[in-house]
Amino acid sequence: MMREMFPLGRSVYLLAIVFIIFLTPVSAQQTQMGYFEVKSNPQGADVIVNGAFAGETPVIVPVSAMTTNATMIRVMIQGFQIWEQTYNQTVQSGGMIPVMAVLVPVATTGTLEVSSSPSGAMVTVDNGNGQMAPWTYHNLPTGTHLISLVMMGYEPFVRTVEIHPGETAKVAANLTIRTGSGTFEISSDPGGAMAYVDGVYAGTTNLVVGNIPPGRHEVKVSRAGYDDYLEWVSVQNQVITPVYASLHPASGASGGFIVVTTEPPGATVFLDDQYQGLTETGRPLEISNVSPGSHRIYITSRNYEDFEAMVMATAGVITPVTVQMDPSPMPQACGLVMVSSDPAGADIIVDGQLKGTTPATVEAVCSAKHTYSIKLDGYQEYNSSFEVIPGQVLQINTALTSDTKAAGTTSNGVPWPSPILIVLTLAIIGFYYVRKI
Repeated sequence: MMREMFPLGRSVYLLAIVFIIFLTPVSAQQTQMGYFEVKSNPQGADVIVNGAFAGETPVIVPVSAMTTNATMIRVMIQGFQIWEQTYNQTVQSGGMIPVMAVLVPVATTGTLEVSSSPSGAMVTVDNGNGQMAPWTYHNLPTGTHLISLVMMGYEPFVRTVEIHPGETAKVAANLTIRTGSGTFEISSDPGGAMAYVDGVYAGTTNLVVGNIPPGRHEVKVSRAGYDDYLEWVSVQNQVITPVYASLHPASGASGGFIVVTTEPPGATVFLDDQYQGLTETGRPLEISNVSPGSHRIYITSRNYEDFEAMVMATAGVITPVTVQMDPSPMPQACGLVMVSSDPAGADIIVDGQLKGTTPATVEAVCSAKHTYSIKLDGYQEYNSSFEVIPGQVLQINTALTSDTKAAGTTSNGVPWPSPILIVLTLAIIGFYYVRKI
């Protein structure tokens, strides 16, 4: 009876069905799934995959496997910049690609670029320390700031400017020549002294200072080793007014002198947070009438490291300060690039030069378009390009694709049958032969 239940023809038919099932790829029976394991620092960020909300980090996101469609993952949380990465590699069935999003806090500062026409105007922000235009202020707090530019012979330029997070604001001041003005002709004995009009540095004697508004003005002439010359002088419209300063050697009761030389010249010098002037080529900056005691000197120059030191001033004594400025590791026209890869340990090549291994920060990448490659043995080389704006911190995250064939696929990339189907097939064959006995 049992043998009649399994005639030969029906058995062959059953075996044929079993082998068809066995040879059918899993993808023909059910949708193959792969996964992205998305984490972030900090955690709890929203994850958007191809425009659809997928949960909060850490989260495992299923996607269709064995497709060539790109997967765009966006990670966002309040107070941080949006992290976004597109993955072009194929996700293998049952495979998982880890994604680590290091979120960068939203900038609370911005950048201000100030220029003047003519150049060389004294710039202050919120009535702080002065700088010589053109000048770039970095890391200014967001919000409204008062910008003032002053230049001898020109009307003051005063504006308010709004600083936005991570952005660069620009102020270009076209200075207006004062009308109805006179001129100072300032000379000194000995010559080569520094001249100031109303507290603003005008140059070194002998010199002519034009465009002075009519009225009384303070003229100060100073040179290291001599007492300061100070005089109030009246200026008339369209009249040249001579000012002659006969300097006398410093008396014992006078202050000290600090003479500053920098290499390169052109540095801005502050003493006790008060602007003193610029160092010049072939001529140091002389600071006179410095009260005896310890003073803080601060020197800054574009694209160089700031210099700060304490200097002791002695009455009637010249104290020299010579500074070799060190180049800044990140010039003002450059930015930083933070590069990470999954897996880590890959070579970072920027513009054909090896910059380190991931994760790493590439410093002093200047404003321009750059090409880069991420290389790691056993993985496909990743090539792309980026562009940096001054002061920017750019983040690059790359998920590398393995060069080896995925486990569980045939030589042509077709998935093997599910282990459950294989076991089921073997069980049916075994049952058939048992019944035949």
